[in-house]
Amino acid sequence: MAAPSPSRGTSKRNALTGPEKVGVLLLALGKAKAGQLLRRLDPDDLRLLTRSSSRLRPISADEVEALIEEFAESFTGGLNFAGTAEEVKSLLADVMTADEIAQYMRTHPTEGQPVWDRLVPLRDNALQTLVLKEHPQTVAVILSRMDSNVGARLLRTLEPEFRHSLLRRMLGLKGVADSAMTVIENGLNDDLLATMLATPNPETRKTIAGILNKLDGSQTNEILKSIAATRPDDANELKSMLFSFADIATLKPRARALILEKVPTEQVVIALNGAEPELQEAVLSTLTARVRRMVEAELEAAPPGRTRDIEEARRAIVATVLNLMARGEITLEDRKSDDDYAD
Repeated sequence: MAAPSPSRGTSKRNALTGPEKVGVLLLALGKAKAGQLLRRLDPDDLRLLTRSSSRLRPISADEVEALIEEFAESFTGGLNFAGTAEEVKSLLADVMTADEIAQYMRTHPTEGQPVWDRLVPLRDNALQTLVLKEHPQTVAVILSRMDSNVGARLLRTLEPEFRHSLLRRMLGLKGVADSAMTVIENGLNDDLLATMLATPNPETRKTIAGILNKLDGSQTNEILKSIAATRPDDANELKSMLFSFADIATLKPRARALILEKVPTEQVVIALNGAEPELQEAVLSTLTARVRRMVEAELEAAPPGRTRDIEEARRAIVATVLNLMARGEITLEDRKSDDDYAD
């Protein structure tokens, strides 16, 4: 546990070490919140904290305030951290049981939060305008969920007093209910998309369509409904640019065949599990006789699939379609016309 540099205005002789600073912050949080954090520490860190706390001198309120300010300044400097979900799970495995990790990953999902990723490329003034419309407590929750580098950029634009207030709110955050987090995420989604629609850029609708194509169907429908309430023409144009797994049935055989050449057979089986008979037939009719028999046999023998596995397989196939569209190998014009359906 590395010791940060001493706080300004503190002599070297009386400067707090890194573990002592951690101890002070934990005491400031209170027993309940500090206990939650302590459970995440490994035995060596706990021993280090215990030893340093036993030697801790009396700390004034001014020193606690200075320590919070030091933490805020460190945060605004950025952490330059990047890691995968598997690396996070590996890290958690050192301090949590398997059941605790499973519960943590359920309440802190690594997928399904595209809004946080889309905050990354925003310019500082746009980021500030988007986020600071919210109540300070909501801003603190948003800061706790966004990428640390994005959070640092946002905090740099704020007045010191407000910045410190937000960091103190973050330190005191309790668990946020899933329903409340959904409201926050949906609000950011709507505000972000409204901002993009207002931008006079010919590529804007294509960008938004790309975003909507990667969201769950229910999220996409909610956003389109929200846009249609004030911008019906934009909503209709966006609808024409979207593609879902069910839309495979609307493609001409040549386009379907090109897609299925790129998709593993096992993925097709999972994606078709529970699909409407018309959609299953549209896909099966595109396969060779041998592959069709194999897929049909696996579908008949397969138990009902897990919803998550089915959704992932369907999203992967849609991603293949979108990649082919991006390369110009298939287009939305490859959808069947009314004459095709009449045959």
